[in-house]
Amino acid sequence: MAWDATGLDPRLLRALSKRGFEQPTPVQAEAIPRALEGRDIVARARTGSGKTLAYLLPALHRVLSAGKGRAGWQALVLVPTRELCEQVREEAAAVAAACGGELSATAIAGDGPLRAAAATAGQVVVTTPAKAAQALREGVLTARMLEERLQVLVLDEADLLLSYGYEEDVAALAPQIPRSCQCLLMSATSSDDVDRLTKLVLHNPLTLNLLGAATSGDQAGAAAAAAAGGAAAEIEHLRIDMPAGCASGGPAAETAEKLLHLLALLKLNLVQRKVLVFVNDAEAGMRARLFLEAFGVRAALLNAELPLNSRHHILQEFNKGLFDYLIATDDVHGSAAGDAAAAGGAKQQRRKGGGSKEKGGKRKKDEEFGVTRGIDFKGVRTVINFDMPTSTQGYVHRVGRTGRAGQSGTAISLLAPSDAAFAAELEAMLQATSSSGEQGGDADRQQAAAAAAAAGDVSDSGSDDEEGGSGRGRGGAAAGLQPHPRLTKKGVEGLRYRAEDVARSITKNVIKEARAKELKNELLNSQRLAAFFEEHPQDLNLLKHDKPLAATGAAAAAAHLKHIPAYLRDPTLQGRSFVGNAGRGVLPARKRRKTEGLDPVKGFVRAPRKGGEANEEETELEKAAAQWGKKQRKKAGKAARAAEYAPKQNVRKNRGRKR
Repeated sequence: MAWDATGLDPRLLRALSKRGFEQPTPVQAEAIPRALEGRDIVARARTGSGKTLAYLLPALHRVLSAGKGRAGWQALVLVPTRELCEQVREEAAAVAAACGGELSATAIAGDGPLRAAAATAGQVVVTTPAKAAQALREGVLTARMLEERLQVLVLDEADLLLSYGYEEDVAALAPQIPRSCQCLLMSATSSDDVDRLTKLVLHNPLTLNLLGAATSGDQAGAAAAAAAGGAAAEIEHLRIDMPAGCASGGPAAETAEKLLHLLALLKLNLVQRKVLVFVNDAEAGMRARLFLEAFGVRAALLNAELPLNSRHHILQEFNKGLFDYLIATDDVHGSAAGDAAAAGGAKQQRRKGGGSKEKGGKRKKDEEFGVTRGIDFKGVRTVINFDMPTSTQGYVHRVGRTGRAGQSGTAISLLAPSDAAFAAELEAMLQATSSSGEQGGDADRQQAAAAAAAAGDVSDSGSDDEEGGSGRGRGGAAAGLQPHPRLTKKGVEGLRYRAEDVARSITKNVIKEARAKELKNELLNSQRLAAFFEEHPQDLNLLKHDKPLAATGAAAAAAHLKHIPAYLRDPTLQGRSFVGNAGRGVLPARKRRKTEGLDPVKGFVRAPRKGGEANEEETELEKAAAQWGKKQRKKAGKAARAAEYAPKQNVRKNRGRKR
């Protein structure tokens, strides 16, 4: 389908052409024409499928058609996190700018004055339910304004809105939504929360199931994929099992093993960059960052303790490719259903006017922080689950940061013995996803064969079958959790001594000091320099979020740890690394034969003389020659020092002699 067939406003079509969008994605092709009919819609689509434009374009089309000019609050988009607010605003602003300046978009997510932000809001407003409810309570946003202006209401990532504690806010906003307003609800999964939101806000909605198979007409396959969690077929799911013996050492031993395997993956170049590493809490994230810094791997850390401006800048730098490794915490709402009470408590604290700090001066985590849902990380090729999430749906949304827009990606899970139950559940979910995808592929091939037979073209039928077979192969590659094919035990054990030594040096006090230092730096960058960066936006690029934190102390990086010598590498690694280094051994075969059986711990191997062997006993003549050379170097050094400190000649005396 072409964009012209969707029925969008010509100004939007021109904007899409300027931005280089040649044709809509399957989700956009299905959702946009239905939305332009004016009905309320509940759409379910997997991550990375183009949902943002699927609801922004119909919303902008309705705003342009309404003819209400530049009045604000004509389209309201509610999202669960502040990070997603800014991303949706940027996407809407990009389309609006390409339309010729007739539209504007505003994000209301920060801690600044709400009244000023609401008064100057554009036609499209992106915010969280908490901010919208606060605007209603303070009289900044009135029911009359909504009745006169609001054309479209969008609930993005709807399955997460209620689990973040926004139920009371949405309930307060729902009665103020005019009956003429069109409501669009977007979600990647199905849950009871989505059903409650649908009954609370929407009126006789049209349900669209767009989880992959729906575009080919296989509704049964789509339902099976939805039940399985909607994992993308372009993602390859790999597992690395920690040794069973680490279970006896408790969580500390499991963490040490995971750090060792993470180091092997990154330093041996066994993963494709860019890499996104997920941990479950801020302390684990800082531990991983300090550990990698000790080996010369510079990574940025993204967590709920950082200011909003810093988090947004970190995401921008990562998407621009200024650094390749990002450690992200997923600790605020790890479980979609288990944190409702905690979220409700946070909601009460926000209503009482609580700031961003807890008792004792400690900075409180932002309850509206989240990067596993909706955030469009650009160019991520590998997602590493350092800590496993609390649910399979959490896993789906984490790995959904790669394999977006049809691109391939890899998800690697570091599984400790304590994760065995979750690994079995995840395996079953991925197997169900694969089987539903194969059923959909079989249905597509049958339809293609029938069409080819009706047209009398047998050769095309055979080629379609080959394509279907290759697609099934891709789905089979992503089916289940497969062992990592390139990480060997020898490659890991070669790094164990160094990794364990560094891991022991990263104590809780070191982590505490590093977190305080990072927070201080980011607060300085975010608050004191805000006005300067508004006048000099180009200087914002000078801020680096992956600078080493442990410059001194026990966790300071030693120079020799940044390089892995040849004797610690596994020469049996097959293929080439993802950064272009040779993979089959680090030494030529002739040199490897001469160094086999030598113990590198006892010292470096002396280079053999021509025709000799390594570490061969020196002859008397060689020893005498070495002693002579040592004496000559000593004499040359004395002569150089004597010439340097020789007394100066008497210039006046020499001048008299010439006369």
